[in-house]
Amino acid sequence: MEKVIAYHCGPALAGIKTANLVSINKKKFPQAETEIAQLNNHFNKKGIYFECICQCDERLLILVYRKQLLQEYLKSHDIAQKLHSYGYSEKGGLEQHLDFLKRRMKNNSFPHEIGAFLGYPAQDINGFINHKDEGVLLVGEWKVYSDVEGAKKAFRRYCSCRNALVKRIDKGNSLADIFCAA
Repeated sequence: MEKVIAYHCGPALAGIKTANLVSINKKKFPQAETEIAQLNNHFNKKGIYFECICQCDERLLILVYRKQLLQEYLKSHDIAQKLHSYGYSEKGGLEQHLDFLKRRMKNNSFPHEIGAFLGYPAQDINGFINHKDEGVLLVGEWKVYSDVEGAKKAFRRYCSCRNALVKRIDKGNSLADIFCAA
């Protein structure tokens, strides 16, 4: 399971992205909830959190985030306004926002403002929510509606990070070893 997390969440673990999502198959990883709790034991003291934001009989959807980075990003003006427009409290902190996101995840439609939690640029979140495929300039980690060069640079960094982490996992290192969180 650590290899799956390293691949999908490496940028957040490495601190070059506020957060990443990973979907964990419960049948493939029957001890996933226990393993997530153990990862939190190792990583919370480093400011890294593994939080289940949604689950069903088959899967867990885990948000892996750098608490300080995510708090700061959600407080930024454009992002805070976007979240408020979806019913998030203006005065709420990270925990309240995550609780509200979890409630929205239980509805039938996927809350597209989740891009704010993943550190996507506000213009790209707005573009996706308001225009879907119209005006898309690039598709990568997310749909890009502005700053193509900045997005390309970020995508390359995320890819390099993932590859480096997966190589280390393949050599027998654990995530706790790699990030000195043991």
